[in-house]
Amino acid sequence: MNIEVNGHTAAPQREVFADKDTLTGTVASKLLQVLRRTIEADGSAHVSLTGGGAGIGTLSAVAEMLQENAETQLDWSAVHFWWGDERLLPAGDRERNDQQARNALLDFLVAEHDLPEENIHSAPTSEDAANPSAAAQIYAQQLQAFSASEGVVVPGSQKVLRLPAFAVMLLGVGPDGHINSLFPGKSSLAVSEVTTVGEEDSPKPPPQRVSLTFDAIHTAQRVWTVVAGDDKAEAVRLAFEPSTPTDDIPAKNARGASETIWHIDQPAAVGLA
Repeated sequence: MNIEVNGHTAAPQREVFADKDTLTGTVASKLLQVLRRTIEADGSAHVSLTGGGAGIGTLSAVAEMLQENAETQLDWSAVHFWWGDERLLPAGDRERNDQQARNALLDFLVAEHDLPEENIHSAPTSEDAANPSAAAQIYAQQLQAFSASEGVVVPGSQKVLRLPAFAVMLLGVGPDGHINSLFPGKSSLAVSEVTTVGEEDSPKPPPQRVSLTFDAIHTAQRVWTVVAGDDKAEAVRLAFEPSTPTDDIPAKNARGASETIWHIDQPAAVGLA
């Protein structure tokens, strides 16, 4: 394979923070601001969440801000939550990204801030789908149900995808450079013109997963990575190295339609020039 970086999306910027808490607090504040502006402009806002320590830490920081400052409030009934990838496990499993997000923020929003339960768009569970391919098809149908009638154009192409117009897509980055469940060297990296893909054999357990594709990622207005820890430093360095193939470091192709920002704590940024 030879997966090219989408040159029609926004070139990545990077913001480096002293530590993980500063990183997650800053991203949480920015997320609230973008959601508020998007709701004011469009009447609703769709956001794609990520798991991992920094991704869930960002959601915990949002919860803390809501508890401490009334000025951070917004109309949560107008916000829709999705996920960039999910483990094909039973509902409520603590390894699922949606369950971790519920524990950190979403259940609190439902209970205290009028977030409708139906605005939480979890990817299929192992009870819903027999295998990752079936899960990908189900998730694609869920996404399509919230697409504008004309769909969303993948930047720099003639491709039109049926999915929500994401105001923000949060992405974590693994030590191997993966994003969502798009892992180095996997055939899923080359899947195009669809929104979702199944993964049968993830190198990181559990093996069965469902993921948004690169094309789906590129339709998001803003793609923000949240990366913390010295175990991510080599992946971060390689992602900003011009010669690195996307096949080796998929995170290199984590780009949004109008904005791409890498939010990195100092331990993860040590290899950057």
